[in-house]
Amino acid sequence: MKKLVKSIALTVLLATAATSCTDEAAIRKRAAANAPKPVIKIVEAVAPTNLGKINKVAVADFEKSLATATLVDVRTPEEFAEGHLKGAVNINFKKRTFPDYINAIAKDKPVAIYCRSGNRSGKAALIMQSLGFKEVIDLASGYKGWVAAEKEVEKEDNAANKKLQETLAKESLKGKATVGKMHQLNVEDFEKLVQEGKVTLVDVRKPGEYATGFIPGAINVDWKNRHFATEAVKNITNDKPVAIYCRSGNRATRAMYAMAALGFNEVYNLDNGIKSWKAASKPLKTFEVKGDIRHLDVANFNNAILGKVGKLVDVRTPKEYENYHIPGAVMIDYKNDNFKEEFSKLDKKVPVLIYCRSGGRSGRAMKVLEGMGFKVYNLDHGMKAWKGEGMPIEGKNIASHGGAEEGC
Repeated sequence: MKKLVKSIALTVLLATAATSCTDEAAIRKRAAANAPKPVIKIVEAVAPTNLGKINKVAVADFEKSLATATLVDVRTPEEFAEGHLKGAVNINFKKRTFPDYINAIAKDKPVAIYCRSGNRSGKAALIMQSLGFKEVIDLASGYKGWVAAEKEVEKEDNAANKKLQETLAKESLKGKATVGKMHQLNVEDFEKLVQEGKVTLVDVRKPGEYATGFIPGAINVDWKNRHFATEAVKNITNDKPVAIYCRSGNRATRAMYAMAALGFNEVYNLDNGIKSWKAASKPLKTFEVKGDIRHLDVANFNNAILGKVGKLVDVRTPKEYENYHIPGAVMIDYKNDNFKEEFSKLDKKVPVLIYCRSGGRSGRAMKVLEGMGFKVYNLDHGMKAWKGEGMPIEGKNIASHGGAEEGC
């Protein structure tokens, strides 16, 4: 039973995303072993049947729809100014005001929307569906696909968009979902709700943000991930209310509407996000590293990575590193004569997280590095233990067993 629970927990938290430097796709996968355990019961959220249609279409069908649909560009004003589809009006999806401002568009006729690549527009379509739009036509490949197909674009603003922007500047619009219940809560009410334990708590920030500190008990489902809808349905139970938060309230406000369209019955959002939580001096949890840092097991070495306590270094050979390594690691070969020289280039004020194949080389390297003045976190039993626990790796030959190369 314990193995089943662990397997489900690992599956629940796996997701994909691509970011810079510290690979957040890897962070999300590694978080599976250490993030607060979600409720095991998974209830698939099913959108109510009275919602309007969303049609995600290719360029040719999107172009045909423009004869009868209202055309909306949901990118930023800066992107819109650089080039847009002829006749489009602009409502910025990245703003918290999107669920309100989109109400300026007629809901009883088709609305054709697009963003840069189809990510934002997919989420915008869910929000619009929850707000009562009868039919939303989403350009699957976005503006990039339209341009690649050599379709007409323009840079000049148009009369329809100018009129819309004047309307948005003057009128007070309010977005109210036609399904589900949504609530904006201050810190005190949100904390009380969480402490009662009657909600599923979800952090919708990026995995890297989540790793720096999260509200105790929160699981992570990244709003900026293009697969947010799929991940939300897969990872969040719908048998009780959901409490969500982001950094400042922007992402979570839009996520709240999208979740209503996905069939989540009741969603609470922390107004002004984790910024307000921190300002009120409320507790945050980080990934704790427990035990002897010189002999860390997989879970605690993973926590050290997630908590970004230092620089991750693979001390195996270039061939081993090329075959597979922990995402985000750099390589400094312990067997190379310039090992100490390469490490001397690093800042000794920053700890190092090291590993090898089975723990032998990294154990010896640890003693050398400690003698040089480094604080060292060492993965006990190395990559053998890491792979054995099913933790993520990347490389050109991830199926390689590694052998006993270089006497590790």
